[in-house]
Amino acid sequence: MEESLEKKHGFFKRIAIFYGEVKAEMKKVTWPTRNELYGATVVVIIVTLAITAVLGGFDWILGQILNIVMGL
Repeated sequence: MEESLEKKHGFFKRIAIFYGEVKAEMKKVTWPTRNELYGATVVVIIVTLAITAVLGGFDWILGQILNIVMGL
């Protein structure tokens, strides 16, 4: 019968194995260039502002409709 990973390796050994696996995976990552990162950040900010404006507009319109219906 096979032993579980916990019994086969101690706590610190499992941490060392995990760290080694993370280090190996991080070497495979393709990091964006400064220009790519800047462009993506600009897109995120613009989309966030656009969604904020749309939701704010809907909120204002629905608030006005509610005020008319409630007779305020």
